[in-house]
Amino acid sequence: MRSLVKQLLRNREIRRHTAAPADRLHPPTRPDPNGWFCVAFSDEVRPGVITTRPFLGGEVVVYRTPRGLLRAVRPRCPHLGAHLGVGGTLEGEEIVCPFHRFAFDPSGACVRTGYDLPPPKATLTQFPVCEANGSIYVWRHALGLAPQWQVPIFGMDERQPFSHNTFDIAGHPQDVIENAFDWGHLPALHGLRDLVIEGAPVMGEPISTVTATARGTVMRQSRQSYTLTVIGLATIAARTRLPNGAGDLYVMLHATPTTPGRIQLRFGTKLELAGLPFLPERAARATALPVARLLGAIAQRVASVDTGADLLMWHHQEHVEQPKLARGDGPIGRYRQWARQFYTDPTPSGDPTAAATGTSITNGSPAVNGSSVVNGWPVANGSSVDERKAGRSEV
Repeated sequence: MRSLVKQLLRNREIRRHTAAPADRLHPPTRPDPNGWFCVAFSDEVRPGVITTRPFLGGEVVVYRTPRGLLRAVRPRCPHLGAHLGVGGTLEGEEIVCPFHRFAFDPSGACVRTGYDLPPPKATLTQFPVCEANGSIYVWRHALGLAPQWQVPIFGMDERQPFSHNTFDIAGHPQDVIENAFDWGHLPALHGLRDLVIEGAPVMGEPISTVTATARGTVMRQSRQSYTLTVIGLATIAARTRLPNGAGDLYVMLHATPTTPGRIQLRFGTKLELAGLPFLPERAARATALPVARLLGAIAQRVASVDTGADLLMWHHQEHVEQPKLARGDGPIGRYRQWARQFYTDPTPSGDPTAAATGTSITNGSPAVNGSSVVNGWPVANGSSVDERKAGRSEV
């Protein structure tokens, strides 16, 4: 197993053994779930840069304007269908199609053409988008409904990005997120010891929490307590408190459906230090951030070994609809009942843009809406960047 994991981490792909990926042997039968799905870590979408990501059988173009407004749109220009992610540019706050230089403002409306003539009444198809916890999410609903819940916000230091990797593997988001409630695999696959764990999905709530204490985590020999926050069928966010109040270690695991039976798995780690006790206070403040970045990159490599073992499992896993569960498995049955809330009948066309609204419901980075709380967490409500600067608060 360890040699396969090391090969996976080196090459970002799974090979050198004879087993076929799950999507080749077992045609996908489950639909894509509804919810928020991560398409990038925040540092991957810089101001003025256009990024294309695979998303639910199609693609989504994500960009951040020079003012910081975050947008996610269908790649097709409504003029003659050119792909905005292939040669498109940002000019001020407008995204410009490379084919005929039609320009679209942040609302999606066409405001000018390359002909110096009045523009047509044309609008980009926009997806709801939000930014939370160093991650960029796009909303999808099979029936095109607007966001029905929001992503919780953790009190992270936004100055520090995640060290992260992305893998294209066979799998389904539900099986990835099931890991949070598959407690039997923790000692069996990852070698955790002295495990004490509790928590179960709350029916009807999109966010769930698991708390645990164990030896053999990323911190290896020391006994550590950590909290898993499960966000829909898309994200497992782990937070580990460092000993003696030294800081926090965050690990983000995102599963995003790309094509039937395939997902992009994003995995990121970052370390936030409260200070460096062996240095004078002023020097500790100045050096804590760069030291944390260095140690966070090391932690990412260590944590990747554990996550790589999971990747191999998911890549070849056949979903068992009626598993023969045993004592010690954890609340897998309850998790699967909870997961049903994220499904509806798929749209007849199967077009992921059915989830788009034609207007940007979620504009830019999140702010905290005092009336929006899920399981005790403030949530990203999609306020504009200007609103965020005026009224953001932290947990």
